Amino acid sequence: MKKLLFTMILGAVALTSCTNLDEEIFSKISKENFFTTEEQFVKYSARAYSSLQHWGTEKSLWTFVIQNTNEVCVPVNPNGGWWDDGRYNDVHVHSIPSSNRLLEMAWEYWTNGVTACNDVLDMFDSVDKDFAAKDRVVAEVKTLRAYYYLCGIDNWGSVPFSITKKEKGYPEKKDRAFMFDFIEKEIKDNIDFLQVEPTGEYYGRITRGAADAILAKLYLNAEKWIGKPMWKEAEEVCNDIISRGNYRLADTYKDNFKIYNETCPEQIFAIPYSTVYTTSDHNAFIIYMSTLPADLCEPLGIKASAWDGLCAEPDFMASYEPGDTRKKDTWLYGQVYDKDGNPVEYAPGVPYVIDPDMPESVYGKDARRDALQGARIAKWDYQTDGRLTGGQVGMDNDFFLIRYADVVLMYVEALVRQNRAAEAANVADFQRIRTRAGLQPFTAAQLTLDNLYWERAHELAIEGWQRQDMIRFDKYLEAWWAKPAKDASDLTLPYPKSAVAANPNLKN
Repeated sequence: MKKLLFTMILGAVALTSCTNLDEEIFSKISKENFFTTEEQFVKYSARAYSSLQHWGTEKSLWTFVIQNTNEVCVPVNPNGGWWDDGRYNDVHVHSIPSSNRLLEMAWEYWTNGVTACNDVLDMFDSVDKDFAAKDRVVAEVKTLRAYYYLCGIDNWGSVPFSITKKEKGYPEKKDRAFMFDFIEKEIKDNIDFLQVEPTGEYYGRITRGAADAILAKLYLNAEKWIGKPMWKEAEEVCNDIISRGNYRLADTYKDNFKIYNETCPEQIFAIPYSTVYTTSDHNAFIIYMSTLPADLCEPLGIKASAWDGLCAEPDFMASYEPGDTRKKDTWLYGQVYDKDGNPVEYAPGVPYVIDPDMPESVYGKDARRDALQGARIAKWDYQTDGRLTGGQVGMDNDFFLIRYADVVLMYVEALVRQNRAAEAANVADFQRIRTRAGLQPFTAAQLTLDNLYWERAHELAIEGWQRQDMIRFDKYLEAWWAKPAKDASDLTLPYPKSAVAANPNLKN
């Protein structure tokens, strides 16, 4: 499954990156001689998928949006690191200059993805050969491009629009209404070609379930994005995913985040990672490096260094209900235990106890967080088998961009938004999400929008959806830990300075 996709990606890269003149130059293979089988079409499509893997690096759209919400922050650490001219602080307090490098990298994540999809589709369009699965592969890439565009309008609103590299001039800026219609039509036009059953062959690729889930995200946010509530449409798409029965909740919450989690029944759209195939700063999943203190690596069995950066915001830590096991399953705090279950000491005779609380005064240029302050991210199991060694080595855990629990929660929200809380409270999988976390299911009276917001926040913590959710539930402009209240102009991000310089159409 996972290895098959890596083989596809490496094969696609080999077609375009070989420069050793002492060897056969694979980049010289003509499209007439290469695109002769279905397998070759599939391999070439992997170029579009490989852009997804930048998601798990230290500077990406994911790490940007989780810092831009009430989930995590990056205070200056005890050694004075992570200030970097205030760029992390700027993201957290929502005072982001267009020159901010984190903003630029977040922008490049989705625009590079669109460009990769356009390159693949242009090549396919130029090849006059048909195979049984050609329409399916083309549909995958078009739907993947729709996902990248959804990332763009979610965060920036109006975005540059292009569907082919053959166009002359600079891409035009299109507003959310135009892009909303494009994304919806693109998915609907291609969805019937996609693989319905999520077999191993399609692991990490766009399937019918993934396309439906992307469409559900579009409809769920329609009221905020285009001023048109589409709760019924979101309900119907989510119900289609649920009723087909191709996915189910994992037995435990942590099953989604295990080191080797590719067989988890909850994954709908996964980004595969590997200690062998994804090891560079462009494609590695390195959350352990971004969050852990260096002195915890050895007791946790990690034979690599770490940077002591990302910490949970204290207000978010305090928001969990008593008994919610997802808190401990997501964050490292309290007494730390080594890989063998023994308590770790910070110094001889001093227990290594991480305090999840931090005063706001630790956040800023001239302030430093205490070494034992700030819960760290522990949602994805740390790899203790010795494979994380040396420098920047990515983890083997795959990242689930979309999982079944999210679909269930979207379905429940769509019902609640239509004043059908009693029906929503009786959804069996919604009840199981709660009981799996050690909590009682909500009654209809308890199923308020505020409670549902926090249920999503805790179930999907730091999975990349919180900024979108905060805006939809009218939480994003509020003040939270170390971040002041903002006005409506804050609902979209500024364009990076580099993007405006490259495309004059982005100027306001």
